[in-house]
Amino acid sequence: MKYLLTLLLISCAISCNALRLPGQQDGKHPENPPDKSNPITNIIKSPLHFNLRSKTIGGKQFWTDLRIQDGWRIQQNILTAHYRLLDPKEIRHEWGTLKKCEATFKRFIDAGHIRPYKKRVIILLHGIVRTRGSMDSMDKYLRGRIAGSVLNMAYASTQDTLEQHAEALHRILANIPTNCDISFVCHSMGNLVVRRFFHRWQDPRITRVVMLAPPNQGSALGTMFHDYQLFKAVWGISGQEITAGFGALKTKLAVPPCEFGIIAGVYSNKILQNKLLEGANDLVVTVEETKLPGARDFRTVAATHTRIMANPEVHRLTYLFLQRGYFETATTRTPLK
Repeated sequence: MKYLLTLLLISCAISCNALRLPGQQDGKHPENPPDKSNPITNIIKSPLHFNLRSKTIGGKQFWTDLRIQDGWRIQQNILTAHYRLLDPKEIRHEWGTLKKCEATFKRFIDAGHIRPYKKRVIILLHGIVRTRGSMDSMDKYLRGRIAGSVLNMAYASTQDTLEQHAEALHRILANIPTNCDISFVCHSMGNLVVRRFFHRWQDPRITRVVMLAPPNQGSALGTMFHDYQLFKAVWGISGQEITAGFGALKTKLAVPPCEFGIIAGVYSNKILQNKLLEGANDLVVTVEETKLPGARDFRTVAATHTRIMANPEVHRLTYLFLQRGYFETATTRTPLK
């Protein structure tokens, strides 16, 4: 069932660009959709507009989180640009305009249903063509060991530019109290979203970043296939940015101005190999492509690109870095210069 859902989401992503609202082809979308081109707006403005509490699938591929607190989240739809408010069980409590969702969000906070942020906040960012569900095991592991708020962010990874993803992250950070200590744990392209964020904003609350299989030097594999229509359809706008467009993109990717560590995957199997890549790799990204000068520590683990964030050893190393600023000990760390 899980794989059938994945195939369905990919097929939906392929047709998503054709369904975009006018003016959205560049990855930018209005806060509220135009009346003439989107019937959702007319429904929202209608006096008959109401919310029917209903179960959702949490926002996969077509929704981006703009606010997260205690498992509750306000999301925006990439196609219609309308908003909704979900609880930790992914039940919709409000939808329509941002103002309406924020008002309902505040009522739940005032009623004590949404607890305040803890002093320590850890934000998880998934990779391209993935969903926040891919970070669930990391989420669960860290929640069980760190006395803090863990925010597993969802974003429409293939449907917007890295700049738009970074702006969504900025909006989430804007709602976190100024006295919080913030760290990131990112998989694959999620790391580039954070680096794109750092290019535009400086936030002294952010103290550590753990990068899992980051394509810090681009993706040779992706570049090989970026001209194929299937690649363009599935990987979307961001896919082109991090492959053929990486030369222009890298000038807008900052080195994190805080402690950061990198974990690269190495997969070696006589039966399953990626002979298109030179050197040690995780079947998608090479070890050399993950490196970024300035890293406080660097490690490789036996894992594939798609499963590295669910690897028990990666969980352990991530936790240690978040706690101490290195993966094992201060004397055995491997900084990159």
